Amino acid sequence: MATNEGALELLSRLHEWKFEHGWKGKTESNIEITDVKAIFLSMPRPPGRSGELPNRILWEYLGELAEAGHIKPSPKTDRERRTPLPVSIRLKPVHSAVKSVPPMPPWVTELADIEEYWILARTTDRIRAAYEALNTWLHRGDRGMRIPLRERALQIFGHHPFFWRPDHPAEKLFDTLAAKPLFSDTKRLLDLINAFNVDPPLLSKDFSSKRLAKNLGGHHQVGEGHKLLVIENSTTYWSISHMLGHIDHRIGHIAWGSGGTFQRSIGSLTARDQITEIAYFGDLDPSGLAFPIRAGNYVRGVPVRPAVELYDALLQLGRPSRCLPREAWTTPEEVQELVSWLDPSHRDRVRDLLLGGERLAQEWVGFDHLSTTEHWYADVR
Repeated sequence: MATNEGALELLSRLHEWKFEHGWKGKTESNIEITDVKAIFLSMPRPPGRSGELPNRILWEYLGELAEAGHIKPSPKTDRERRTPLPVSIRLKPVHSAVKSVPPMPPWVTELADIEEYWILARTTDRIRAAYEALNTWLHRGDRGMRIPLRERALQIFGHHPFFWRPDHPAEKLFDTLAAKPLFSDTKRLLDLINAFNVDPPLLSKDFSSKRLAKNLGGHHQVGEGHKLLVIENSTTYWSISHMLGHIDHRIGHIAWGSGGTFQRSIGSLTARDQITEIAYFGDLDPSGLAFPIRAGNYVRGVPVRPAVELYDALLQLGRPSRCLPREAWTTPEEVQELVSWLDPSHRDRVRDLLLGGERLAQEWVGFDHLSTTEHWYADVR
């Protein structure tokens, strides 16, 4: 019996995960079921099976892989009543099949040492696609100004079809790539792609008696105004914060929303903070739109509105990728509720984006764009 395509995709991802954790592919190797589940849940849900429990589908896939001799499930199970799963599996050894390896592109000089790694068994499809995308970007010859790593990752990987999939968000790819050569050498990589790491900001609370504090309850004071600009992701927070230090504006505070944390942390604002307006900018996906909507339940008298020009820039600059599986299950009714928060000029385009199971990462609005135009902050001055 032929093995299901979904089961084979799971096997490929299990191999990739083990290779990235040091496996050589020459011996059997154990994987705990918690890791197997996490890898499985990162995959798109099979068509026509949206109503089934994930454990049931995973149970079928593992059974097919065991029958085909690719894995050996442990005899001990988690004793789950409906669909008991093995507590671990053992991957069987794999061997390099040179004839199935895709042809190599003509490498730029800086990537010449990639050639010997291209045909190795541990060089997975994702790693090959990453080297291919990097090679294509380097061939263009224009490395631009130094920008944060996640913004550069979108420029490199966001145009490669392999990384339009929901399990490989392009902006976060350098966070997880550790393959040799190059991806494990941080200094060489950053020099090559003209980028730098951005650490998340340290949130703090000021207890001094002076009102001139620079960090108040986790939002950074950048001016004398009473507007608060909230940015979902830390990289874009850095880029916009940096630019606000060099332009004329009336934004009083900027905050890192930290994803879903913003839904509750906004409730820490008090009258002492003197915030009269809150503008928000995040990813254009179901969760990125839900965060500011839910945040409105925790702050009274100050509505959370979209930063219109930043979203406008994102829609112009961004290349859509697939949503994460759980977000792609959003119903038309839920999509309509989410887009109703946006400016009317953006609702139709974002509705089509979400109904198509796609998203736009806010890192497309990068430091290089922000430094060349003033239009992005016109509505939050």
